[in-house]
Formats: sequence, C-alpha cells, structure tokens
Amino acid sequence: MSVGPRIVFVRFINGDSPKLSPWIAHVARVLGPVFRRQPARSDDGLLVWQLVSGNNRQLARSVAVHGSFEAASDSANSIVHAASGLIVELVSEAGRGVYGWYALLDGTPVMTCARWYVTDRDRRHSIDLALRSVAVATLHTGSRLTDPALMGGDRGPRG
Repeated sequence: MSVGPRIVFVRFINGDSPKLSPWIAHVARVLGPVFRRQPARSDDGLLVWQLVSGNNRQLARSVAVHGSFEAASDSANSIVHAASGLIVELVSEAGRGVYGWYALLDGTPVMTCARWYVTDRDRRHSIDLALRSVAVATLHTGSRLTDPALMGGDRGPRG
C-alpha cells in the first residue's frame, strides 16, 4: 500500500514557542498586507497543519493557528473537501527575487506555499502539486508535538 498526500498536525507548547514564530513570520510575509493574526489561546498548546507528500515533503501550510486539535482538523478537513474552490493568489518579493503563493477559500486566506521559490516556474509547479494533492489528502488522527528539548533553555550538561 502506498502512502499519498496527507495533512499532518503539529502542536506547539504555547504561543511563545521558538518553533511557532518562524511559521507565523512565513505566513505574514507571504500574505503581506492581507495578513491578520488571529490569536489562538489554549492551555493544551497551539496547532497548525501542513500538507505533505507521500515522501513527507511539505507542500503547503495552514494560515491559521488553532487552539485545539478539533479546530485544526475541522479547518483542514474543510479545505480538503472544498479543494476545487480554492483560489490561488501569486506573490513575490522583488527585492529578494523570490516567488510565493497563497490560497483563499470563500475570500479568506487558508493555505500558503511551503517555502519561497527562486523561479516562477518552480512556484507554478508547487501550486499545481499542492492543489492536486490537497484534493486527495487524508488527515492524520493526531498531532506531533514539537520537541521541547529543541526549544531552547537548559539542555543539561554537555560532555
């Protein structure tokens, strides 16, 4: 049995997580003036989802940060089921010479490119792959916690 595209969930300890900050910064840069941070609050951590290929390569990222697994799962599920209604907006940063994209559902940004691309051709290939993949993606039933040991602070003695 082969593994196809899927949605995986990542949980962060809290909103101050050093691993969450780059995620939000990427979304903010891709969306530009459209970006509106919606603070999610939860005692159980914060969750995002990502669309990955069969070989675990990240294809796209969620825009929203969710306060529960249920909210993140509902968001991802709605995007998978409405994949044919996604509208893609192209973006670029001329000063850096990079290209990106984001997808809207019912006028709301819901998904961004996984990274910036050096050529428009690479960007267009990533859009095609993400749209084809999200339409057939399966959702994982749990979340992966980012490794607290990698989040800074005292890591114990070094030897």
